[in-house]
Amino acid sequence: MTRITALRIGVLLVTTTNVVRSFSSSLPTTSSVLVPSQRKLNQNKHLLRSTGSDKRSDSDSPNGVDNFRNKFRDAADEGFGTKAKNVFSTMTVGDTIVPICGNLALRQILANKGVYAGVEYEVCTLTLPDGTQLESMKDVANEKQREDIAAEIKPAYKLRDYLERNDWPVKVKPVEVPLWLSKTTYEAGTLVGTLSVSAFYITIAAVLALFVRFAYVPSPSMQPALNPGNVVFVTRSIWPMTPSIGDVILFDPPASLNAAIASSSVAQENGATLPTKGQKFLKRVVAKDQELVGVKNGNIVVDVSSNTSLNQGNEAIVDDEFESQPKKFRVDVVGPYAQPDVFPSSSWDRPVEPLRKNELFVAGDNGFRSVDSRVWGGLPNKKVFGVARWVMWPLNDFGPIDSVGQISYINKSN
Repeated sequence: MTRITALRIGVLLVTTTNVVRSFSSSLPTTSSVLVPSQRKLNQNKHLLRSTGSDKRSDSDSPNGVDNFRNKFRDAADEGFGTKAKNVFSTMTVGDTIVPICGNLALRQILANKGVYAGVEYEVCTLTLPDGTQLESMKDVANEKQREDIAAEIKPAYKLRDYLERNDWPVKVKPVEVPLWLSKTTYEAGTLVGTLSVSAFYITIAAVLALFVRFAYVPSPSMQPALNPGNVVFVTRSIWPMTPSIGDVILFDPPASLNAAIASSSVAQENGATLPTKGQKFLKRVVAKDQELVGVKNGNIVVDVSSNTSLNQGNEAIVDDEFESQPKKFRVDVVGPYAQPDVFPSSSWDRPVEPLRKNELFVAGDNGFRSVDSRVWGGLPNKKVFGVARWVMWPLNDFGPIDSVGQISYINKSN
């Protein structure tokens, strides 16, 4: 790693550490930025307080919240970001200041002198070319003379080893640095920036959590489309983007699933049930609301004929006018369940019946290992989170999820 890169990383690390560590520290005293006559006046006021002439109760002293507010008020007066006030002309011995430089070439030159952007420095001395010691930049009214002033500065805290020098304090002309910030302005501005960036990423994370999700495939019920151990990318279903026939959906288990498990022969014999609370399932949509769905030998059959409709009693009837036309079926050949005796035999041979409104009929591609709508009936739309789009992991399975499965269409003459 080159020294330039090391210095840039070092400045970033020091700046980040310092923001967290030092923001709560006290502000520089007001007297540190006053000319000697003003400082003497403040010292007299302090003497009066100490003798009780201007005594203030503990309840009048600022608490942590007030101190925090005062810091931001002071920083706001000096400005943030590109509008931040340059304290070059008010720099005073004893002040804590922070050099800022956006030019990478100049930043490197300053770093070679021991002036690291974003690091807090204490002003040790201010000296004119003739050797005259100054208390503050404000002691010199002439702007041209201020440009010749040299300052000795040293870090306000210990730096990392590769940034430390053995010649502190270092001498620099303050005019060589594009921008000097007060400690308060720098800390407040950095905190505001950090909070803004954090809020941005938290917002992005919240939006992603609301609209997308990653789901883990724990079982072989969706093979061959999904294998155990796959991680899939799911997008939320929001009207009008509702699931379509063939989509693999992620959903919460309906109450009818828990009831079917509780009434299974295994549960009846052993008194054990499979907990589904907090779990989500992945199945393929075979039929949508109000379609005519049945199960035959474990396979799903959907009557999608144009000459079949529902009467007022929600029963399937064949329109006499089109009775001679061939019937059309959507078939999902998933195969029989491995242990059909666990559930009622009606699960594997259901008559064709209409789905309720806002319900889906779902099934696993591997019917041999899938407990699905064949057992517990229709799935309410409100239980659906979204549609699984891609396999993200492992990489050898990476790609879009098959949106057909074993679904096919057949025509049958009357």
